[in-house]
Amino acid sequence: MNGILGYTQILKKNTNLTNPQQNSLSIIYQCGEHLLTLIDDILDLSKIEAQKMELYPTEFHLPNFLNSLADLFKMRAQQKEIFFTYEIISPLPQGVIADEKRLRQILSNLLSNAVKFTDKGGVTFKVGYPSAVSSQCSQENQQQTTNKIRFQIEDTGIGIEASKLVEIFLPFHQVGDRAHAVEGTGLGLAISQKLAQMMGSTIQVRSTLGAGSVFWCDLDLPPVSGWNESNPSSDRRIIGFKGDKRKVLIVDDNCVNRSILRELLEPLGFNILEAVDGQDCLNKSVEFRPDLILMDLVMPGTNGLETLRQLRQLPHLKDVVAIALSANVVETTKQESLAVGCQDFLPKPVQTQQLLELLIRHLGLEGIYEEFLYSTEVKPNIDDLLLVPLPSSEIMALSELVKMGDIQGILQQADKLEKLDNQLVPFATQIRQLAKSFKLKQLREIIQQSLADNQ
Repeated sequence: MNGILGYTQILKKNTNLTNPQQNSLSIIYQCGEHLLTLIDDILDLSKIEAQKMELYPTEFHLPNFLNSLADLFKMRAQQKEIFFTYEIISPLPQGVIADEKRLRQILSNLLSNAVKFTDKGGVTFKVGYPSAVSSQCSQENQQQTTNKIRFQIEDTGIGIEASKLVEIFLPFHQVGDRAHAVEGTGLGLAISQKLAQMMGSTIQVRSTLGAGSVFWCDLDLPPVSGWNESNPSSDRRIIGFKGDKRKVLIVDDNCVNRSILRELLEPLGFNILEAVDGQDCLNKSVEFRPDLILMDLVMPGTNGLETLRQLRQLPHLKDVVAIALSANVVETTKQESLAVGCQDFLPKPVQTQQLLELLIRHLGLEGIYEEFLYSTEVKPNIDDLLLVPLPSSEIMALSELVKMGDIQGILQQADKLEKLDNQLVPFATQIRQLAKSFKLKQLREIIQQSLADNQ
């Protein structure tokens, strides 16, 4: 799975691929992620039933966390041509303390189900203090505290029979009709309920068959005082880093895993050396003097943890940055890696963005970003994009598609424009880029400029 997802990420960076090829890679990646989710769900349920699941609260920025979730499911809703609304009902703390991973897992399961089972209408995601979010829920008589926040997901989907509501949180129980049920294992709600209970709450639901459902959960999230919001991560693609070329030693007995990391990092300007096991790492580190070591923990012979212990005993390597890599994401594994001197832990399959964020954080790097044709700060002159006049009929057709939010139709129209005239390629490229990013507001602005120029 690490190889499939890793190489898919690498191939998707190739700007020479055609749109159908890019779409095919996206499908491969989505299928891989889906399979990984199914595996993770089964492992999570096993840990919960064996009482091995633990929560690890950390401080994180709540608005950024919620915005990222809302953005993800807004895109999924647009793909189904249903609406998605995110509403902050009352002021929220900037920083909170909770197990961010498990909170994301709960909300992602609820939002995913809402989108999946809704074919008409849409989904509304409300967040705020319980009394502000809803006055209709049966549990409202509880004392409100400043730390308690309600997460409520409403949909206009297929709904659930009243007699079935007690069953939906059972393991392997699939809600809804067969057409929708094939998309999952029926573990999501069971795991989410168990996690909510571990966090001192319960997921509650009310539903009307054929009219939709409302799921909500009230969680105690202690605020973090004096929280300073970090700069939101840029959505621009990193193409390199400023400053001296940094040296990275990749340690993994699996050649596919090493190759993936090399192909991710070498194009960004890193000097890469590979080691096939712990002893090889010790030998090469002495001469190579890496700035950072990416260490797989499970290897034959001297494993990653023992290798790190030995590295820290060498005077010239005791301060080198080390990041542990492992498919075993049990918290004890993370703690063991930190205890022997790792600065951080990265689960496999490695996500490119997570890896780059760790490199920036621990090496103090400053990224060089790809400049997009369109940004919120600098808007392109329509005359620079339209080298020849755009037929009025094509502008109107595009305008209608944008009004409907028909992303697929907009992409097809962009393809049509390219075939119509080679000089329309810059304009079509701009349209395609904005459509793929679901930036309908910016698309409308370009259409309005085009219409104004044609008058």
